[in-house]
Amino acid sequence: MNIKSLLLGSAAALAVVSGAHAADAIVAAEPEPAEYVKVCDAFGTGYFYIPGTETCLKIGGHIRYDIKGGDLLGLDTDRDGNGDAWAKRAQFRLKVSTAADTEYGALKTYAEVNFNNDNGSSTKTNLDHAYIELGGLLVGYTDSLFTQFTGYAGNVIQDDLVQEGPYGTHLIQYTYDAGNGFKIAAALENDNGAGSGYMPNVVAGVGYNNGTFGVGLVGGYDEAAEEGAIKARVDGSFGGVDVFVMGGWNTDGSAKNNYATWEGDWAVWGGFSAALSDSAKLNAQLSYDDGENFAAVANVAFTVASGFTVTPEVDYLRPGVGDDKWGGMLRIQRSF
Repeated sequence: MNIKSLLLGSAAALAVVSGAHAADAIVAAEPEPAEYVKVCDAFGTGYFYIPGTETCLKIGGHIRYDIKGGDLLGLDTDRDGNGDAWAKRAQFRLKVSTAADTEYGALKTYAEVNFNNDNGSSTKTNLDHAYIELGGLLVGYTDSLFTQFTGYAGNVIQDDLVQEGPYGTHLIQYTYDAGNGFKIAAALENDNGAGSGYMPNVVAGVGYNNGTFGVGLVGGYDEAAEEGAIKARVDGSFGGVDVFVMGGWNTDGSAKNNYATWEGDWAVWGGFSAALSDSAKLNAQLSYDDGENFAAVANVAFTVASGFTVTPEVDYLRPGVGDDKWGGMLRIQRSF
């Protein structure tokens, strides 16, 4: 046997042994494909399907830090009605929305919770909204239809130095949206007045908005006070400038009620928003009521990056009784 024959024989033997071992080798199964989150775009941006369901979920909110000062907004450490120290607030707001299609229309829920820490004190939690919607029907806890239907005054932070209506309440509300800018709404709301019983407060509104021009009218009846209020608003957009005028009338000017939260027979609010650049917007608002309360507010909202804004604001209040007050604040907010 020569060297060549020996090498060939050894190679053949190794091939046989290798084949035997290969037949006995354990082959790992390929991993199952992961179930990734699926985007749900039927109800707007930000929604995704909860895995294994047909329900869409959206999670959002913000982290906000406010610094306030001056007689109007500062911390009143001396308890004399005037701010004499910086007032500071850190806020985490969590918003959770769900949506799903049903044979009766879209079934939606919404909840909004605020976690506030003021000046280093203990953190307080507040549920601002928690409601269920089916079609145009809404049931739960949210801001009064009287306030939300016409809008929350201007785009300034301190927009309610002359308050335009009540906020959180329990309600049953129905809104009909014609799809062409026209809508009507009505609500039965919680009666928090003195001596209130089983009868609810009643609110109804009608409005139209085509994106450039809008008009709205809403009225509320306070069952306990047996009085109410009416509010009307007009909005317009002209060459990048958004303006609004809103007026309110109290059915009994001698006293406030749940809906006429201003002083006297009437109140008026007006303001505008105008883009100064791609990253800066000027917002201003004036308000006045029959009790001779006058407020002026202006700010500039700077968009530093997408979802991140810095807003310095100046506020002035001349009350019907008492001295004029000035205040200023800085808001830093990251929304997600």
